[in-house]
Amino acid sequence: MSSARDAMAAEKADFPLLERGEEVTVVPMGVPVAGGARPPRTVTVVTPSAPPMHWHLIWAGIAGNLAAVCGGFVYSWPSPTLPRLMDPSAPAGFVLTPEEASWVVSLTPLGGAFGTIPGGLFADRFGRRPTIICSAALMFVCWVMTGLASSAICLYAARFIGGFVTGVVSCILPLYLGEIAVDRIRAALGCAMQLSLTLGFMLPYALGPFVSPTVLAVVLASCVAVYAATSLSLPESPYLLLLKGDTEAASAALQWLRGQDRDQCYKELRRMEEETEACLARRCSVAKTFVRVFETRGGRRAFFLVCALMLFQQLSGINAVLSYAEDIFNRAAGGEASISPAMSTIIVGMVLVVASASTVPLTAGVSMKALFIVSSLGAALAHAVLGYFFHLVATKQDTSSLSALPVASLVFFIVVYCIGLGSVPWALLGEVFVADVKAASSSLCASFYWAVGFLVTLFFRSLMGTVGPDFTFWGLAACCVLAAAFALALMPNTKGKSLQEIQDILNGRD
Repeated sequence: MSSARDAMAAEKADFPLLERGEEVTVVPMGVPVAGGARPPRTVTVVTPSAPPMHWHLIWAGIAGNLAAVCGGFVYSWPSPTLPRLMDPSAPAGFVLTPEEASWVVSLTPLGGAFGTIPGGLFADRFGRRPTIICSAALMFVCWVMTGLASSAICLYAARFIGGFVTGVVSCILPLYLGEIAVDRIRAALGCAMQLSLTLGFMLPYALGPFVSPTVLAVVLASCVAVYAATSLSLPESPYLLLLKGDTEAASAALQWLRGQDRDQCYKELRRMEEETEACLARRCSVAKTFVRVFETRGGRRAFFLVCALMLFQQLSGINAVLSYAEDIFNRAAGGEASISPAMSTIIVGMVLVVASASTVPLTAGVSMKALFIVSSLGAALAHAVLGYFFHLVATKQDTSSLSALPVASLVFFIVVYCIGLGSVPWALLGEVFVADVKAASSSLCASFYWAVGFLVTLFFRSLMGTVGPDFTFWGLAACCVLAAAFALALMPNTKGKSLQEIQDILNGRD
């Protein structure tokens, strides 16, 4: 047996590996010829299989997505908390005016607008992992300040910090997860991020109505502490380490993520090196990168298209509805709603989670243009019906037979929103920009998105008080109809088209 193995090793030595990590199998055939020549043989090159999905990678995906869960805390916290902070009889220590409550909600998306661009710059300069760890620390500070707040000013600062961190996370987390994932689960990790965000909405919705604002802040701070602890176990992105020229550290990080040794990871590492070398060849100054977004007709059209869809996404009222959900149901309770405001909010949160989890398999194979149009029209219908209910309440008509209508309307709105309005703008963002400017364009579009969210949440509550909930929701319905009309007239159909074909359409070469 030993001599057979030695002979096979000698045969194999004649064939240098085409690439490290590949195997060469030598199969002897025929009869040895005179003079000691070796027999004829065939060579079979065995290509290594796709990188495995090791539990280290699954752990990194879970730990990373805890950042999105904590981001959900920030946006759902006002719904159960503001009614108590605005109630003079509640033992909160201070009372918010309606105007102060609007600022408490709206400063979060304003912080997000300021966090997106620095988030990308910090991630490139200091690394993905340190930026994620720092974001966890800042998020913990946000909830400590919230729990200790003794005035509206303290809450303003805490909410802005929470929004800033959420903006950083919204920029860096998709980048980090995309860089560490194997190809076959990259899309799943992206969907998990959206699902994690909606899971984060559930804890304040479910716990907030039954505990004091201080206790809720302590619970959320404890959850963020868990996120901070798990973020310490995250490896740095192998791509970033290669961009910094640290091949050894990149190899070690990749080995940990894949659960393989150096030779097994060699081929994937070589592919990463080729991609990063191409990226370094195109690298330019930060200012030049942002300018290049608008250098071509296709870039300008792509930026206008994505920003318009994000504008309509915010004008659908999603952030305002989720932040003021309990306040909306409190107003509906004046019309003899059969379900308590707190329970109605919990139901909406549960539907949001289920709808987010179901969107991808339910919408497979349907064009994004069709999804956006159907979603916008469905959202318009939901808002129109809810506006009708509030109109009946305002005119003091009997609504006892329609007591479940507010919950049903918002549940329907959440479902149709997740199908298109919520997912299409972000999905299109990844398709319509060329690779060289994708990071810069994502930061600019995300900043625009959060800035519009700031304005919508700032004026939503005062608008309900000025013109009434009925006309407010009818206005949102009109915006959703405009969104459908815009998509029908100006949104290209990208289904089944390559990235180059999409660029040809945007540049007018179709």
